Amino acid sequence: MDIRIKIGYLLSYDYQYIITSLKEVYEYADVIVISYDKNLKTWTGNSFELPEEIFVEIKLLDVNNKIQFYSDNFYIPNNPPLESETRQRNMLAKYLGTGGWHIQIDSDEYLYNFKKLAFFLHKNNYLLKNPSRTPITFRVKLIVLFKKTSEGFYVINPYNELCNLITNSPNYSKARSTFNQKVYTLDYYIIHQSWARDSLEIQQKIVNWGHVNDFDTNLFYENWNNLNSENYKTYLDFHPLPDCSWLKLDFIKAKNIHEFILSINNSLPQPALKIPISIFKRIKLYLKSFT
Repeated sequence: MDIRIKIGYLLSYDYQYIITSLKEVYEYADVIVISYDKNLKTWTGNSFELPEEIFVEIKLLDVNNKIQFYSDNFYIPNNPPLESETRQRNMLAKYLGTGGWHIQIDSDEYLYNFKKLAFFLHKNNYLLKNPSRTPITFRVKLIVLFKKTSEGFYVINPYNELCNLITNSPNYSKARSTFNQKVYTLDYYIIHQSWARDSLEIQQKIVNWGHVNDFDTNLFYENWNNLNSENYKTYLDFHPLPDCSWLKLDFIKAKNIHEFILSINNSLPQPALKIPISIFKRIKLYLKSFT
């Protein structure tokens, strides 16, 4: 039985955030694979750069030789970007191999106090014994950063946006959503740098996002660009996609992302984790994994 924690990254135009993300998970991960398109194409076919310096930084961080690189053709001409994303995630999962806990992280996602999540996964390693009998996905809560200033970050509140993150049966149907699995929401938070970038990065993100065809990108950029300390409280229920909700914005002081992570770790520490089902159902799940 493979009980390793396997982490897969999708590396693209926002490569500059991956070092911060890696530092949060490196100690407690067993295997880390960083995937990127070998022709340096996004899912929409736009070109991006991966400077040699980023590979040097990653290798310097990799003191225990946990990190591998996987490049392939992830861009398919005329393929909807969301389908290309899903395809890359499945190819990455296959590269990581069967068994173990699979966690797929975007470069701008920071799993602070990952130690608690790793402890929870190891505590529930019985779910890795026979994953075809107990296919399971754990989703977590996102702290979405919407805009950065020199004094801090505008943050989506409440932190109720969910993200499928972990599975024992990596078979992705749409982005990180999985086929025919029990999905449980953990009381664990990850910081998503998301829209807290400079203006040029935002424009690049919008045209390469998996949902680029699902909303008015020009209007979204205008709203983002016009946000300031005087009007941010008027941004109410403003998510560009109809099935999602950003209720309001808060402002959290922090000089940079590292200070923000420390601040959130103090104000919102990760709690002890457990599968959110009754003891009876947990016992039933445990017994099922051995049959």
